[in-house]
Amino acid sequence: MKQLSRVLLLTVGLILVIQPQVDAGQAIELNKQVQDGLIAAKSVRGPGVDRELFNGKPVLVVFFASW
Repeated sequence: MKQLSRVLLLTVGLILVIQPQVDAGQAIELNKQVQDGLIAAKSVRGPGVDRELFNGKPVLVVFFASW
């Protein structure tokens, strides 16, 4: 039991000390080309996207795919 608690303590210590490697992949910028593509996309539900939506506002794009 004493050895198990040492291993557990060591494991928790290593998890807290080791910095996680975060790699979200290639970043996508919301440039004019991407905005034009979003404006041209057909809306499945709700209002479509227009140029005014992008003026100084953060934009959340929801994507759903069914294979």
